Amino acid sequence: MQDLISSYLIQAKDCNLPGVGNFRITTTPASLDVADKKMFPPTDEIVYTERTDKISDELINYIAHKKNIEQAEAKEQIKNWCRNIKEKLHIGEEINFASIGSLQKIPSGSISFQKQEYFSFFEPVTADRIIHKDAEHAVLVGDRETTSSAMNQYLQEDQEIKNSSWKIAAIVLLIIALSLLFFHFYSGSSTNNPTGNHTGFYPDAPAATYISK
Repeated sequence: MQDLISSYLIQAKDCNLPGVGNFRITTTPASLDVADKKMFPPTDEIVYTERTDKISDELINYIAHKKNIEQAEAKEQIKNWCRNIKEKLHIGEEINFASIGSLQKIPSGSISFQKQEYFSFFEPVTADRIIHKDAEHAVLVGDRETTSSAMNQYLQEDQEIKNSSWKIAAIVLLIIALSLLFFHFYSGSSTNNPTGNHTGFYPDAPAATYISK
């Protein structure tokens, strides 16, 4: 029975055994260590809680299927096994579950679970981050989702519009400056030297001279 329960737990990830406790397997996803450039594989952790609960219905179906018996008979066998295990734990006997670990009562009176050490087929691997310049991925802009390529094109067009605006402004300012310069020269064209001083200069008459006889 213990081997079947171990097999069921590995597949279902959760198992309730009245008078014995609850086993639950939690999986930690693979993780990336950017500093050391390593990818660590996912790991499984078996969490045991000492509580009395009803038998998992899926466990009854599993035992009935494996032993080719009725569900009612499978449920009764599980109950008898749980009572037997509870008595063994009470007298200090260690209960081993294949590929999972063992249960044993400790001096404080509670039941302790010791996880079995197992060999992992997955080892950390070297992981270098590669950035593809033209790779397309989804991005969120405000409350609207778009793609990275569409966003880059939008920014490029926006920059081109800004550059064009500066060019147009520069041309308009140049035209205004040329117009003012033309008006300045045109308004002073009536004089011989429109760019010089327009104030007239008249020399004084020469002094009279005397001739002696």
